[in-house]
Amino acid sequence: MKDVTGDAFWGTLLAAGAVIAIASVVLTVLYGQTRILFAMSRDGLVPKVFSRVHPRTGTPRANTVIVSLFCGVLAAAIPLGQLADATSIGTLFAFALVNVAVVVLRRTRPDLERTFRVPWSPVLPVLGLGFCVWMMGSLDAVTWVVFGVWMAVGLVFYFSYGYRRSRLADPVATPEK
Repeated sequence: MKDVTGDAFWGTLLAAGAVIAIASVVLTVLYGQTRILFAMSRDGLVPKVFSRVHPRTGTPRANTVIVSLFCGVLAAAIPLGQLADATSIGTLFAFALVNVAVVVLRRTRPDLERTFRVPWSPVLPVLGLGFCVWMMGSLDAVTWVVFGVWMAVGLVFYFSYGYRRSRLADPVATPEK
């Protein structure tokens, strides 16, 4: 950063800010991923180990350890830029699906209770989808290949494990406490 700014103070300050920003993003992603896996486990889509909570702390300790170890191995083995691109394409794909879901659910299930209203629907969801696809298109071919392989692995896991164990298909099933 000193070479970019030409000043040791500003270079150090910007580098420190970058380290803090990266650490906060990693912490947020780890926290979010453990919560997603926790919910998926309650629904039967992933193994029950992800929904077990520690009796004293009430946190999903095993889930947190598994996710942290997995992310640590990825961080040690894959360059940061490629990890960032893989995270970006996954997040953009999820956001694109949410935009599609907003439009589809408004048309197919207008009776559903909604906790919020999307302004200018369907214009904003269509724009959101378009921007997600546009940004995904700017990623390189390696990122797309990794994304495709990861999606294939996820689909194989879903159809070989989650589909048969899903509690979502049974409308009277209630999540375990």
